[in-house]
Amino acid sequence: MLFFIPDTYRAGLLVIYKPEKIFSMNKPDDNLRLLFVYYDSCNALLEAFCEKHDFDYEDAKQCWVAGCVGETVCCGDYYFNMDVIVTDLKENAPEGELLRWYDYTLECHSLSTNGCNYSSWLKGCPRLSEDEMAEIRLCQKLVEESERQLKECIAKYKERGF
Repeated sequence: MLFFIPDTYRAGLLVIYKPEKIFSMNKPDDNLRLLFVYYDSCNALLEAFCEKHDFDYEDAKQCWVAGCVGETVCCGDYYFNMDVIVTDLKENAPEGELLRWYDYTLECHSLSTNGCNYSSWLKGCPRLSEDEMAEIRLCQKLVEESERQLKECIAKYKERGF
């Protein structure tokens, strides 16, 4: 069984540590030790991620959502799941690609369309063009205006007692 010990992660070197003792399942002390190794590893990955993208690591390591290390973290104005952090580092994603993907997925969400995960984005999955997104935004505005007019019409008839 191999473990990554983050304290040995320095200057881009990754050291794998093989413990002398194999941890037993369901022993509270061993489980707790494994969890701390996991948390330290998550923070080491976060540190590499922050360095790559010029986020403030000292701030980010305090900003795991709900204190749950290894789940979702706030880096500046952005929120990333651990799978995004791992994918970005593992795939050595090009500079700027992370935030292009992030902005695209936010736009997709606001348009109620399907986005994609970061791994698929990096592999070139199909995406809406800016023209297609503009068309959807225009249609959304038409729907919103029609809904407003419908509510006004209904309110007018309700005022008359119907």
